[in-house]
Amino acid sequence: MPISRSQFKTMVRSPEFRPIEGDSRFYNLAPGYWVYEEMLAGLQRSGWVRFAPGFKAGLYGHSQSGYCIKILGMGVGENPLYFCERGYYLGHERAMLEDFRSHGFDFAPQPLSRDESVRFLVDNCDVNARQAEMRVYRDDVLITEFIAGIPFASQTGRFLNYDINVVGFEDDVLKDMLAALNRLKSELQKANDEQLVHNDPMPPNIIFTIGEDGNIRARLVDFELAQNLATASPEFVSNSVAELYLERDVPRNPNTGKFKMNLDQHLMHESISVAEEIVRTAPQVRSLADALDIVSISIPFLGGISIDLGRAYRFARGKG
Repeated sequence: MPISRSQFKTMVRSPEFRPIEGDSRFYNLAPGYWVYEEMLAGLQRSGWVRFAPGFKAGLYGHSQSGYCIKILGMGVGENPLYFCERGYYLGHERAMLEDFRSHGFDFAPQPLSRDESVRFLVDNCDVNARQAEMRVYRDDVLITEFIAGIPFASQTGRFLNYDINVVGFEDDVLKDMLAALNRLKSELQKANDEQLVHNDPMPPNIIFTIGEDGNIRARLVDFELAQNLATASPEFVSNSVAELYLERDVPRNPNTGKFKMNLDQHLMHESISVAEEIVRTAPQVRSLADALDIVSISIPFLGGISIDLGRAYRFARGKG
């Protein structure tokens, strides 16, 4: 049977952190890094689990904590260790999270300050004070509010290929997730109007959770390339964003050559289109995937990248 609304709420209220080491969906997951050995040993001793990957970092969580720890270089892809000791990525992300939150946009997770982060690692993660200070003030780690929920998709590390995580839900839940995406689009547009842009609201960066009103809400993570357009951005951010406009196929005006919309507007439109296709096809996917273990149903995303719904459903039901 598909996953019900009550089951979804249980997942949000009592999240399970499953280690991703050894998961065949993730390509070239970083095994570790010698500089982090002491910190990672402390996390392991105190029960922290690497539960989600990204290209630049890995996320660690604990069932007894309302926070998660992002560690640079512990992600997936061709060379995730490249990002180790390049703390400017997380330093910029911290600043942008603080910017979004100070403007009242709580779809972004709340970060801990550096001093709070040091105390957190010492008090909750069995990391000694010297090591905690070193890792935090070099921006090797970023500690933020943990958004309990279901990621729209998981980054596999194979270019822009994703595993969609929501196919196994009941149809009414999927429709509410689609409505939540449209609300997030409106919230993000309000941020854009105040010159705050996320620049990468792709499915892996969208989390479905439960809002204070009890309804499904979509929130954003990964603010590494976000910008406050009222101030100058670091050069690595400006250059990466310029490349994203081309890589993500943002449409142009054929007469002027100018982009018709920004990255947030384009990628939210694309993510909503994917959700609409999932709502339309999920009943058939569930039926076929239960009958045929090898079924593969793909939908296009961003210029030819495909998302395999059959494979995603099998993983959602524990059959992958």
